[in-house]
Amino acid sequence: MSINWSLVLDISRNVALIGICAYLTTRLPAIRRALAQLEFRLRDKLVLALVFGLFSAVGNWMGIPVMGSMANTRIVGPIAGGLIGGPLVGIGAGIIGAIPRYFMGGYTMWASVLANIIAGVVSGMAYRFLGFRRLEVKSALCTGFVCELILKGMVLALSKPFEQAWELEKIIGVPTVIANSLAVGLFVYIIHDVFQEQKKVQAQSAQQAMRMIQQTTEFLREGFNEKTALAVVHILLEETKAAAIAITDTEKVIAFVGVGADHHVVGSPIVTRVTQQALQTQQTVIVNKPGDIACPHPGCQITAMIDAPIVVDGQLSGSLKLCKINYETITPYEAEVEYRMLKAQVNPHFLFNTLGAVRSLIRISPELARACVKDLSDLLRRALEHGEAMVSLREEMELVHAYVRLEKARFGERIRLEEFFADTALNCKVPVFTLQPLVENAIRHGLSPKIEGGLLTIRILREDHHLFIEIEDDGVGISADRLTDIARFDGSSTKHTSGAGIGLNNVHMRLRLAFGSNYGLNITSQEGQGTRIRALIPDGQAKEESA
Repeated sequence: MSINWSLVLDISRNVALIGICAYLTTRLPAIRRALAQLEFRLRDKLVLALVFGLFSAVGNWMGIPVMGSMANTRIVGPIAGGLIGGPLVGIGAGIIGAIPRYFMGGYTMWASVLANIIAGVVSGMAYRFLGFRRLEVKSALCTGFVCELILKGMVLALSKPFEQAWELEKIIGVPTVIANSLAVGLFVYIIHDVFQEQKKVQAQSAQQAMRMIQQTTEFLREGFNEKTALAVVHILLEETKAAAIAITDTEKVIAFVGVGADHHVVGSPIVTRVTQQALQTQQTVIVNKPGDIACPHPGCQITAMIDAPIVVDGQLSGSLKLCKINYETITPYEAEVEYRMLKAQVNPHFLFNTLGAVRSLIRISPELARACVKDLSDLLRRALEHGEAMVSLREEMELVHAYVRLEKARFGERIRLEEFFADTALNCKVPVFTLQPLVENAIRHGLSPKIEGGLLTIRILREDHHLFIEIEDDGVGISADRLTDIARFDGSSTKHTSGAGIGLNNVHMRLRLAFGSNYGLNITSQEGQGTRIRALIPDGQAKEESA
């Protein structure tokens, strides 16, 4: 059996196109969730089945006519789809790719249609056995090779006349087995490579954020003021290599180093639109156009900026901004660093009080001290993890339990916790850090000011296609004026109240962004009697992860 190298070259051109398609698919959110194996929903699997099914369908039309049949790359779609997304994706892609092949007809039609679907099953089983993150390129090559052999075997077994099928496979058998196996390996290699680069960026940003946190912590212990802010911006400028770094309070610039320091003078009022937006929304803002920064100074060289609110001890204290010049853009890496810096803003009073409690427990109860250190490390690790936007309620409750145990180490039996929920509710998905801020708010502002402490109750219900989360305390409650201010959820409450409003506003806004304006928080309270916070989430969105 001689190898038709001209045919190999023609198929290789198609393989090169597949490589380009592989890179483009890495931009799909569904692919990124599949790679991370987090929040990989049924909708994502259907999207991937459609995408890889289209690859398979296009492979039909890119086929090379040989003896009344086609040498093509159709089978690559279901194999790659099954390896990346599992059986549902592989089988779905196989069916979609088989439909146009059915209408093309020919004596190898039934063998090609059935083999396309079987390839999705085989690759899906490989996914079940290995998982994409443990799948190596050589395993992908082997899977492609096996699926190609299945196709060749079915062509010989089902196609009539057999002699014509045999002559066909003598011509295209070896070239298509080699080319399509390599195509599957190339597809998986490219996606794996992008995933590894993504992990590397996250690791680098975490390391850089940790270095900056370690260097700035010593200064921030002295409080948030012009002296400490100036020390911090010098450290950040050195670490990030940005054109300029600035820190503001809620009204004026308190530290600025780098390009633009001649007109962004310490003590001058905040004039850039991006900083005003970051303070108003309490959300990180990234702009890559001078017009969006809106600096009124005509000679300002700053062309891109990332601006994020700073929260100290639960209160909005100002903003931190990183600036670029010469039309450089803010990269995802830099946004990741700032994101981690901001997530690392653990309430300093809580941190220092917890460490003080651990220090006391070491003498009294070493075992309890060890447990507290573990809980604290879990909290800090979760604060620095990037992760996905959605997590299960089970994970959220684990975080809540760790937080409550730490608070009980300080307050003892003054803090009591009761929980009521169905086991199935724990598999539901909610935005990350939904429960813990609500529980922290109840303990800090409701129960801890009360001499005798009190009871914290968590209820989670599923009914009418909705998930109801209720956090209730019998603490000191909220006055009518403050409740009205906080419950506006427009960010303005931070100017008039303590830190109680900021965490609640952040949770409320994240729920609305995730699920729409009909969802979010509802707060009721009576001064002296306690507070109840209800979160409403659509069960169609916060649902159990599909198998």
